[in-house]
Amino acid sequence: MNRLRTLPLRYRLIVPFIVLAFFGTCSLVWLAILSQNTLIQRQEQQRLESIYKTFLHTLELRGQWAVSLASGFARNPEIAKALADRDRMRLLELCYPAYEFMRRHYGIYQFHFEIPPGRSFLRLHRLYQFGDELWTYRKQIQDVFKEGRSVYGLEWGATGYGIRGVVPVYWQEQLVGLLEVGFSLGEKIVEPMRLHGDADVSILSVHEGPPEELHVVASTLSDAFERPQRTYGAVFASGIPQYVHLKVGHRPYAFLLHAVPDYRGEPAALVEVGVDRSDAAALTVRYRRWMLGLGFIGMVLSVGAIYIIALFFTRPIDRMIAFAREIAMGRAVRPLEVRPLGELGTLADALDEMLGTLEMSREQIKLYAATLEEKVQARTRELRESEEKYRTLVERVPLVVYRLDKDGNMVFVNRFVEDLLGMSQAEILEMPRFWKEKVWFEDRDRIWPLMDQCLREGREFREEYRLRHRNGQPIYVLDHALPALDAEGKVQMVDGFLVDVTERHALQQQIIQTEELRMLSEISARLAHEIRNPIAVAGGFARRLMSRLPEDDPHRQKAQIILKEMARLENILERIQEYLKPVVIVPVRSDINVLVTQVLEDLSPKFQAQSVLVEAHLQPDLPLLMLDQNLVKKSLHVLLEALLSYCPEDGGTLKISSASGPNVVLFEVQACGLHVSDDDIEHFFYPFTSRMDESRLLDLPLAKMILHRHRSLVRLQRKGEKELLLSVSFPMC
Repeated sequence: MNRLRTLPLRYRLIVPFIVLAFFGTCSLVWLAILSQNTLIQRQEQQRLESIYKTFLHTLELRGQWAVSLASGFARNPEIAKALADRDRMRLLELCYPAYEFMRRHYGIYQFHFEIPPGRSFLRLHRLYQFGDELWTYRKQIQDVFKEGRSVYGLEWGATGYGIRGVVPVYWQEQLVGLLEVGFSLGEKIVEPMRLHGDADVSILSVHEGPPEELHVVASTLSDAFERPQRTYGAVFASGIPQYVHLKVGHRPYAFLLHAVPDYRGEPAALVEVGVDRSDAAALTVRYRRWMLGLGFIGMVLSVGAIYIIALFFTRPIDRMIAFAREIAMGRAVRPLEVRPLGELGTLADALDEMLGTLEMSREQIKLYAATLEEKVQARTRELRESEEKYRTLVERVPLVVYRLDKDGNMVFVNRFVEDLLGMSQAEILEMPRFWKEKVWFEDRDRIWPLMDQCLREGREFREEYRLRHRNGQPIYVLDHALPALDAEGKVQMVDGFLVDVTERHALQQQIIQTEELRMLSEISARLAHEIRNPIAVAGGFARRLMSRLPEDDPHRQKAQIILKEMARLENILERIQEYLKPVVIVPVRSDINVLVTQVLEDLSPKFQAQSVLVEAHLQPDLPLLMLDQNLVKKSLHVLLEALLSYCPEDGGTLKISSASGPNVVLFEVQACGLHVSDDDIEHFFYPFTSRMDESRLLDLPLAKMILHRHRSLVRLQRKGEKELLLSVSFPMC
């Protein structure tokens, strides 16, 4: 203290001011930062609440929209009469096109007719589900039947939660049922929220049980993130909103969690409203740095100012006294005009803009409500026109569209059946049992029971099988039939269509053959590698043993047998490695008939030696194919020779033919009089399983690989007890 008293006055003023300025600056900076964070949080919360109110307003508008649409349909006398008559087909005819249009463009999913006392009559979104009792758990339906007024709201149904509008349907002043139109609680609800810039909205369903029961129904967030299960469950259970801060990816988010009530006022789902806090956090850090820097600069400037003031403190203060007297005498002193700056004005401007936007939205809604009836009438006219277009489309669509009666008799088929089966509409309609009789004979045991279930039990039929073309060729089709049921659940009619999948089936077969060849190559390569090592070891020991045995030793002959078998195995391995080498084809335009004729000439001596009769029926003027003539000729030579090896010694018959098909040229060999087991057919192309000469055991898989490289499909199947059919289809392009 004594030393402080001895300091000059300016220093005695500076020292305490430095201490006071330090604590004062730190306190002010801390208070400023705290106030800034509080203001930012309040602004975020106000914005989140505004978005949440907008979301609730969207739900309210959807509910009003749903009940308005339902009222428009319910007032249609044709719809009311059809419901009064319990005519499902008429209701489908009147409402289903409009429902499909609204579902695709406006997200309307539920379109449901109910009849007293609350039984499902027709669901356009689930045609196969009706007749269930709804009044036991649907409060909306109970209120409408009880009070006869239209209601809307969020409620659980057979197809999940939806924003449903339920209106009564009257016919001749009698309540004949209800019409329910609803939006699914999904992506269509949160799409309008994308207009709020960086604001995001998610709808979640929470069920009692483990944490994994939290399920995202719809969200505008593209990134997944970890949600605190207990917090979300507590908000859903209590209905009390809560604000949380979470990380979405690498960005901070502020979220408002709020329960969405259903029609009964009970929590149905959670809405998660969030805004990106990246800009706010960056702005907070920036202002914090500015505050600290300005505080430090202010403290330095304050110390400097005190130093200057203290430096000139001892100067005469007459002018200051005179100034004080002037103030005491009441003379006018100009005050300091301070115009504080802040962001309240900016916030007020933003609120004004938001109010103006809401006012414009209200005007648009009023205009839409005023013109709604006109739009409904215009849509009705458009639907009638689209019905006529649909009838024309059914005749021109590249699918076979048909209709059956309840007994399975064909009552309608479009013109495309002529292109698919080569039979006219008149011919098919004269065959009442055509739907079942058209099935390929070998597929009937599998397909006919399913067709019977479709006709008797009303089950949807969707299967792939083969049809018989007029020329006798099989055609692979996908048959999809949907039965229409009456009020008692019995089949009234069946509508279906046929799709030609022959090309896809051929492609699948080619892919299967490709996989078989690949697996065969891998297995052969591994076996060749694994067998070579023990062969080398065994052969080496056998040679050393033989070199040490005298000439008259009786065991020397056994060693020679071992060496001979080792050499035979090494030869087989060399053949396998030769077979595994990649095959390079050089395709040129070729006539397949010429190659087949040359192969038959080469094998003619073997045919005669084995007394095998060859009958060749080659179609002339076949289109030229891109083939490697030498490799294809060798492959056909190997295939015919393999079939010849299965012929009995007293002779047999090989019927060889070529013909053109859709985008392919077909080469077939029908072998008659063979004694072949099913196992021989299954392993026909496997190495070491054929009856061919041992030196050529690897030629069959190599031949199949060569044909496969030409994108050909090779099939071997049994045609009779002693008959085999080998077919090779060459693509034209």
